[in-house]
Parts: sequence; C-alpha cells; structure tokens
Amino acid sequence: MSLTTVTHAATAIPPGLILFGRDERHRPHASRFAAGEKANAERAADLMGMHVLEISDGTHQSLAAGLPQGRLFGSGKAFVPFVKAEVFDRLVAAAGLPDVAPPVRAAGKASGAPPGSGGGASDTSGGGGPGGRFKAPADWPGIERGCLVLACAGPSEGWFEAIIMYTKADDAFELQWRDWPDDGLITRHRSELGLLPPGAVQAAKPGA
Repeated sequence: MSLTTVTHAATAIPPGLILFGRDERHRPHASRFAAGEKANAERAADLMGMHVLEISDGTHQSLAAGLPQGRLFGSGKAFVPFVKAEVFDRLVAAAGLPDVAPPVRAAGKASGAPPGSGGGASDTSGGGGPGGRFKAPADWPGIERGCLVLACAGPSEGWFEAIIMYTKADDAFELQWRDWPDDGLITRHRSELGLLPPGAVQAAKPGA
C-alpha cells in the first residue's frame, strides 16, 4: 500500500490528520495526529504503508474525535492501534479510497481454529460455540465454551469480539478473535473479559 494523501478544501476546523490502513493480516488500524506532527506522521505512513486523511471538515473532525491519539517513535514509525471495522469503513469512504479485500482462506478454515472433538480435560461441551451459533452470557459466571465476549487486544488497542474456544485451569479461557480467525488463540482470565449487550451476538461461525 503506497502513501496516499487526501486533501480537501480548507475550513475553520483546526488542521490535523488521520493515519489509517491494514496490517499484514488485513486488520484495520487508525489514529489521529496533531497538525504539528504532520511531516513526521506522513513519513511514518510512508514507512508503514498507510493512508493519510487530512482533517478539513466536520465529518473528518467527527471521525478523528473517535480515534485514539497516535504516537510517533524515534524509528520513524508510529503507534496506530486497532479500530473497529465500521470505523475503518467510514474512514475509507471519507477518503474516497477503495478498501483492500481480505485474502481468501485456502480451505475455508482458520489456521487458529481448534482441533475437532475429543479434546483434553480442559474442553467443555457448552451449547453453541465452534461449529454452531454464538451465545452471549448474561453474566460473568455464565461465560463458557461457545460464548461471544469482549477481550482487550492490548494496551491502548481497544476491546474486540472473541469466541471462547476452551476452558483452562484457574478460571481462564482460550479465545479466538471473531474477526481475525487466522490469528492464534489468546488466553484471558474470566475477570479480564467483557460482556456484550443483549442482542449484539451475530449468528456466525469461526472462520466464516
């Protein structure tokens, strides 16, 4: 992905810019930078293969307000954390750019998907789950295999939907990111998970 700078007519909105793009796993990233960081942020975008959207109207300002503040590193690159797919889609539309389509999975199955039935003692048999419809637990004690929950991707990177794949000892779980099934499984304790609001669960399958 080459550096693309999108410039719109100047308005009274204080200038600034947004860096956005997808990583090698096609996960969406975006963050905002102040006008005084423009030159370094553009260089970072060039190094990282990201797009630049200059903030020049109310729509851009509204998008920027919902994004994390980016950070510039001495290496010339920048901290541009994950964002929700719908936020990224709005950025792409505002910039008037075509999005990059995700790769087609060779066998229609995620590399991070768990093995079939017959797992070890840590495997459980909750309703729904891998190969079935997800369910949203009503409370933290109700979290079990097959539930769709929220998990933090890392410091300053936000919370994203994840599927409980296995239970582990000491009230921990192994999860698979719902939107990035090719990533490896992650481990989180029950207390580190978030609950989705009622009606937010999508009837989808891992790797679909």
